[in-house]
Amino acid sequence: MNNTFFIYKDFEIYSVEELTWKKEVHRHNFFELLYIEYGTGNHILNSIHHNYKQHDIYLLTPKDYHSFKTLEPTKFHCLRFLPNFFSNKTEIEEIEKLFYYHNQLNGNLILPDSDKAFCEVVILKILDEVTKQKEQNEIIIKSLMMSLIQIIRRNASINEKDLNIQTTEVLKIDTILSYIRFNIANPHLLKKKEMASYFNVSINYIGEYFKTHLNITLRDYIVQTKLKVVSEKLSKSNLTFSEISNDLGFIDSSHFNKFIMRSTGVSPSEFRKRLFFKGLRG
Repeated sequence: MNNTFFIYKDFEIYSVEELTWKKEVHRHNFFELLYIEYGTGNHILNSIHHNYKQHDIYLLTPKDYHSFKTLEPTKFHCLRFLPNFFSNKTEIEEIEKLFYYHNQLNGNLILPDSDKAFCEVVILKILDEVTKQKEQNEIIIKSLMMSLIQIIRRNASINEKDLNIQTTEVLKIDTILSYIRFNIANPHLLKKKEMASYFNVSINYIGEYFKTHLNITLRDYIVQTKLKVVSEKLSKSNLTFSEISNDLGFIDSSHFNKFIMRSTGVSPSEFRKRLFFKGLRG
């Protein structure tokens, strides 16, 4: 792994070159523009799978969660807009809403050829400025980064009518995801019959709707969500397996053990040990 990291007051520039790399699911508390200089691989953004390629651009919001797996050697450039980059809170909320829903539907940014070419030139100019450390470069870099945001924002807002229609669909998905997270410790409420009744749709429809919009089955998403909660409790608390089992609504410890074995391929003890060592590494 070869990387460079430049830290400024309101933003950061991070470049990383990876031959083979798997980045686990994570999220940030800032906006991040991600530019793929070269390479191919998988980018899972909000549980939706994308095949990234050379010159792809993503704008990630604080609400997004994602992970990577390289298929070919890849060079990533990350422009990180720290919380103090924007002075207007309303603007932050508008940008976050616009791009969070865009990411749920599209993932990488779809720009006209002329605007995409412009964005790439600006990104490369920013990278040149940070490496040469010229006088006044911080002010220039911040201005260039703001220009990128506004160009991308303008394009995302062009078809506002279509966006609103799409956003309505995403809001429905958001509601379902919130329901799952809220009831993750109540397995009986996560059965298709109960969820279909709650959302006033047929049993078949809710499963098909979820699969169509998130490219993952409802059952698999619930399993992934429950495993994330278990992982948090195992790595960040001293709760016993029995206590975690009770907290998450498992019938008994035996069912909890089988869930861990089926989901991870190892016993709860081994899984907790792996999480511990993973935490030590970083």
